[in-house]
Amino acid sequence: MDSEAASVFELTVPSRMEELEAVQQFAESTSGAFGLDKELAYWIEFAINESAINAIQHGNNSDASKNVSIRISSDGEVIEIVVEDQGPGFELSDVPDPTDVENLLKPAGRGLLIIQSFMDTVEVSQIDGSGSRLRMVKNIKDEKVS
Repeated sequence: MDSEAASVFELTVPSRMEELEAVQQFAESTSGAFGLDKELAYWIEFAINESAINAIQHGNNSDASKNVSIRISSDGEVIEIVVEDQGPGFELSDVPDPTDVENLLKPAGRGLLIIQSFMDTVEVSQIDGSGSRLRMVKNIKDEKVS
């Protein structure tokens, strides 16, 4: 993505579930700023919200002294979403498969699977010191935009 021509939006919130309303408003405003059609906006907003929930609950264990940072950028061809937490980190390969028989009735664990099915790229990396970085990329060049 050409950072010179990219629109960039950033939000940092404490790790409290009450902050999800601010995250939702942030996601909606960025979708609007990028001119996404209703369906594409829904899935982008889903990815932002679900990854923020995971960062708050699983990454930071709902510790309000730790933050979740969200950075969303687009150059008109791709949307890149980066969500960072300050927790111990994780590997995508360590996340239990929600489609395995033993996990079918568990109430959690499907968000990342849905994100991976929609986004073109999903990567997890460790942040120097402490934390995880979830990077998601969606190619919108051939998608419908308003």
